[in-house]
Amino acid sequence: MAVDIEQGLKAGVKWESEMREYVDPGTGAIVQQLTDYPGGDDLHPYFTENGWYDNGRRLLVRSEREGANEMFSIDVETGQLTQLTDLPQPVTGRFVLNERTNEVYFDYNPAGSESEDPVVVGLDLEDLSVRTVGEKPAGYDGYDFAVKDILAEEKRLVAMVTKRVDADDATEIHDAYPHCALFTLPIEGDGEPELFHEEEYFITHVNASPTRPELVLYCHEGPWDIPDNRMHIANLDTGESYQLRPQDDNENIGHEYWLADGEYVGYHGWLGERNNEDTFWGTIRYDNTDRRETSIPVRQSHCHSNTRDLFVCDGNEWRLSFLLLQEYDEETGEYCQPRKLATHAWEPDGPHPHSRFSPDGSTVVFDADMGGEDANVFMVEVPDDIEDLPVCRELEGGD
Repeated sequence: MAVDIEQGLKAGVKWESEMREYVDPGTGAIVQQLTDYPGGDDLHPYFTENGWYDNGRRLLVRSEREGANEMFSIDVETGQLTQLTDLPQPVTGRFVLNERTNEVYFDYNPAGSESEDPVVVGLDLEDLSVRTVGEKPAGYDGYDFAVKDILAEEKRLVAMVTKRVDADDATEIHDAYPHCALFTLPIEGDGEPELFHEEEYFITHVNASPTRPELVLYCHEGPWDIPDNRMHIANLDTGESYQLRPQDDNENIGHEYWLADGEYVGYHGWLGERNNEDTFWGTIRYDNTDRRETSIPVRQSHCHSNTRDLFVCDGNEWRLSFLLLQEYDEETGEYCQPRKLATHAWEPDGPHPHSRFSPDGSTVVFDADMGGEDANVFMVEVPDDIEDLPVCRELEGGD
């Protein structure tokens, strides 16, 4: 039975622009700071989630304002913010956009975080009405339930249940081998969730191919040097699940994501011990062919790309507080030296930048506190010629 959820009066309220533009002093790139609300703790979606809609003009963000965690959109041309949700319970979890229906889906628990009855909610991005799209499948008491992504056909969501275990960190959860199950969930109609994969293993990072509706990427989670193999593909048409980029014992891989073509998966990792700086970024086709990898200058980071030709890397907090770009050279068959795109001043207790290209590749969005107390959302322009950006020379081996 669908749960009745109603928006409050603040849904649709317009907030004045907080945007300011500046030239990055370390790189010369043009940066827009999109949010600047005291105590707002503003964040764009996780780097595997596309938060851009309205033909790239608007960006979803989450923000804690006036004591509530809600969803907002930012008009990246004017800076105006629109509050999209005003709900009794916090808006948490993943944001999943559906361009066909102009909706965004997210986890919601009408009775509070301790309830056993979470639901997936659909928010209409035009009239801001909300509806219950799906509920946790029967028989999974004691399990968490969350929406993960949308299949490329844009008619079914991917959702997951995870058995709760008594554990304090990712290592303990991995060692408990919790039962996890992946389902498809119809967006419209009264269809039931359909199970397509389950196992006794800690599963996270569930992402559907943006172009192939039969393919879902998921990972065996834990500190990267512990799981048997990080990346896996589930094929909904054949029922097959298999390892993607099988790892040797000394390889540690993670932060996987689909490229825009829905054929290739990007990732990064390192060789050897956990503190080893022999690090790399790579891409591989979903069928384990056409693998390409290159070195990157930092180990603890995130990387994102729309294509195999150009990727952005977060840098990290204690060695290199810049976003970095690396471009593929067709003539040499290698990637160029890292070039500094934008300063983020990533502090140990600050937000991860989680940098992500816009769909057209013209900008990169990232989070930063710039050494202050509040997390904010920033957007930096990608120059037409990245050779206009300074080469990263801070690390050993730089020219």
